[in-house]
Amino acid sequence: MRLDFESGSDGMLSRQKQLEFWFQSALGRSLLADQRHNIELKIQKLFGFHQAELAVSHRVPVGNPSSLGHKFYILPEWEQDLPENTIISSSDEIALESDMVDLVVMHHSLDYSDNPHQTLREASRILKSGGHLMLIGFNPLSLWGGRKLFRRSKDAPWNNRFVSGKRVEDWLTLLDFKVSGLDYHFYGLPYNHHSLMNHFMWLNKVLNTKVPLGAYYTVLAQKQVGSRVNIAPGWQRRAKVVGMPLSKVTKTSANKLSEVHNP
Repeated sequence: MRLDFESGSDGMLSRQKQLEFWFQSALGRSLLADQRHNIELKIQKLFGFHQAELAVSHRVPVGNPSSLGHKFYILPEWEQDLPENTIISSSDEIALESDMVDLVVMHHSLDYSDNPHQTLREASRILKSGGHLMLIGFNPLSLWGGRKLFRRSKDAPWNNRFVSGKRVEDWLTLLDFKVSGLDYHFYGLPYNHHSLMNHFMWLNKVLNTKVPLGAYYTVLAQKQVGSRVNIAPGWQRRAKVVGMPLSKVTKTSANKLSEVHNP
């Protein structure tokens, strides 16, 4: 399936929307089912209340298995059928206060972002100290990364960034996160044909998840206590304070004030 979107300043929205439609293909559905299974294993025992999902789409959720009570999506644009638990906001300037979310799920958010490092900083900013971040991304060192490199397609998912798991791990370390798991999954071939797709699926049961060859990776990290990112969001404008000159208090005025307070 191929969809053509306008390029330019809406490049991120185009990639994100294309990725949503790609997840409806046979290969996309197979990958998504595998992702949901592995994400569930990592987040089902996490605790807290507020969960933010920087999602590809509300139609492609991955964070539902968690036990957190209040789940909501962060999406970049309004659509007619959006659920009520949706915040419309850019991922690199999230319209939320700092330190208010217990779990942030980032489903390929860095892959389609125009500024992946800033997107990660924003996710860190809204996360509470001690909160968790669950991140999913395409692996550039896989056969999928090789297809992206040599084909240079404008179709999803090959038009995404494929930020490496090791680079994400380094960024998280700089943001004072403790990375508890970087794992690689899914060895289906990157072709939308059933026979080709499943040719190497047996490797899922043979290879250790630490072997960096799977089509995608998952990163689970915890924000360390006291590691608040002190960046004021651009949407929150500070009131301007204007200094006013004070009039001089004369000796006569001071005497009158004294008489009022000491009759």
